[in-house]
Amino acid sequence: MAPSRLRVALIQQATLWQDPEANLARARTWVARAAEAGARIAVFPELFTLGFTMAPEPFAEPLPGPTTEVVGALSREFGIYLVGTAVEAHTPHPRNAAFVTGPDGSLVATYRKLHPFSYGEENRHYSGGEDCPLFEVDGIPCGLQICYDLRFPEPFRALAARGAEVVFVPANWPRRRISAWSTLLAARAIENQMAICGVNRVGQDALGLDYPGASAIHDAFGEVVALGSDGEELVVGDLDLDQLRAWRERFPALKDRRPEVYASLENANANRRER
Repeated sequence: MAPSRLRVALIQQATLWQDPEANLARARTWVARAAEAGARIAVFPELFTLGFTMAPEPFAEPLPGPTTEVVGALSREFGIYLVGTAVEAHTPHPRNAAFVTGPDGSLVATYRKLHPFSYGEENRHYSGGEDCPLFEVDGIPCGLQICYDLRFPEPFRALAARGAEVVFVPANWPRRRISAWSTLLAARAIENQMAICGVNRVGQDALGLDYPGASAIHDAFGEVVALGSDGEELVVGDLDLDQLRAWRERFPALKDRRPEVYASLENANANRRER
């Protein structure tokens, strides 16, 4: 039987620009703090070893690979699940990939960002993924999305339909659009009756972008369980999964979906565009 509660730690760090060795060296301190706080899973921001680089090729690696090995060793040392991200080697472009390591050090899941951020020309340097794997944390069904994916409700709905109760969202979300970040985290939680845990970095990168943190854990009602400030910190919160399951059973909104109608509307729109 899956646990009734899950303690999550969001590692709201200031990432050192394109310095994997230094960032991985700092990671151990964060993981130790998360374990000391009693977290069962800790989540790093998007591309936590590099920053949101548009020069990914020199850092591309296979998955599993060097980064997952280091993070997996930390999982094993401290006995907790960890979510990290890395640049995955791929043709024609590398992929922005999130991964999960388990308490035994194994690679539990890998997710490739579905929606490269075209506004920031990420799509020119990274290939998009094709799947949203479901994985378990101590029997709790979970999913992953990355940053810009938050603007697209469809993958979250697909994960919810498959039973996901918690979705983790590593991000590099800049200050000038931070209201969208906070609003969308809550919206994805409310509409899917799931917990959403979004971790955002802080500080400035070499491109001049400013990141304000505001990492947050939302429950299935969209309420804030834990919220980060604008500095480096560990954001820790407890998710009541019995409450989430009871809410889904009492108010089974997802059963009222009409996918066949949505599909016909999409087809009608496509036909109109073709004329």
